[in-house]
Amino acid sequence: MNAPYAKRIVAKWLLGALFGTFLIAFTSPLFVRSYVPSRLDPLRGVVVLQSGHLYRWRSEGYATTAIGPHGMPGRTSLGETKPLPETKSAGVIRIAIWGDSQAEGVGVADEQKLHRQIERIAEQSKQTIVALPLARSGDDAADWLAQIPRVEEALSIDMHVILVAEMVDLEAATAAIDESPEVDPKQLAAQNRIASNVPAFVIQAVRRVLRTPDDTPRKLRFSVGPIKSEPQPAAIPVTQKTDWHTVMQTIRSASDRPILLLYSPRIQRKSLTSIVVDDDQPTGSDLAKIKQAAQAAEIRLHDVTEQLVDSAENNQWPHGFHNGIIMQGHLNVTGYAIIASEIVSEIELFDFPVH
Repeated sequence: MNAPYAKRIVAKWLLGALFGTFLIAFTSPLFVRSYVPSRLDPLRGVVVLQSGHLYRWRSEGYATTAIGPHGMPGRTSLGETKPLPETKSAGVIRIAIWGDSQAEGVGVADEQKLHRQIERIAEQSKQTIVALPLARSGDDAADWLAQIPRVEEALSIDMHVILVAEMVDLEAATAAIDESPEVDPKQLAAQNRIASNVPAFVIQAVRRVLRTPDDTPRKLRFSVGPIKSEPQPAAIPVTQKTDWHTVMQTIRSASDRPILLLYSPRIQRKSLTSIVVDDDQPTGSDLAKIKQAAQAAEIRLHDVTEQLVDSAENNQWPHGFHNGIIMQGHLNVTGYAIIASEIVSEIELFDFPVH
């Protein structure tokens, strides 16, 4: 191969690489999530996304979330600032919404998130409810119970609503709660520098190489041949090993204010004529025992499984998105509408003391 021809080949490869990189960079907002700087919120005591930023999500749904005070997703709507009043007016009910990514709702637009649908439905029924979205992806009961005492007085909370998609998340209530989780300020600052200065598609590419989809470190290998799989232990149904009376009493001890557990399990189509709850979720007598434990602790547990199944049977699936898989994944606009309506109806059954 002569030198001029080799140079042309190299030049074409470099030009193609540059053009391909530019094309990916230009189109990446269509299919790559954004990375937003975080901060340790002094009130909640946990790391949250910094307020004033827009958080783009593309894995499921096609939405951009405005980050409000204390990291609350969608509390400040795009193009319209809706600050949280410092003082609560008479007749207003303030609820704190806790949960994981199912309650966080970054896959839907701000105006369709759970807290906004609750407020709109309440307005239609002549109630004034201010819903504060405090859910974070990956949180469980240990995280919720640690934060509840911190925010009650400061945010004038009248009631706590915990959206439970998996009962296993409630098991963590009996785990040791870290009242002051350690946050390395240098590491957080480094992550924020990367989030602020490195394009999202580059961060995502590196993460895909170094991390698995569940964000655990990926084991890289450079040998050939099949991967030897290790047998996985059989899962133990949550209701067979959990003392639900202790769990509910622990949740109750975190606050003296009304607590509503909203059970919203994932559902699936088992056959052409059968829609059921995921196999790893309690049903029937097991769920009845959990409800009894909640009632004994003066906690209301409301199950919306029937409403979700009814909607799915009418081909209005509460989970999934068009750029993902309908019927699977996170709650969508339909799911939040169902849950919001049930929450507003349940709130009417509570008597709220003056705080």
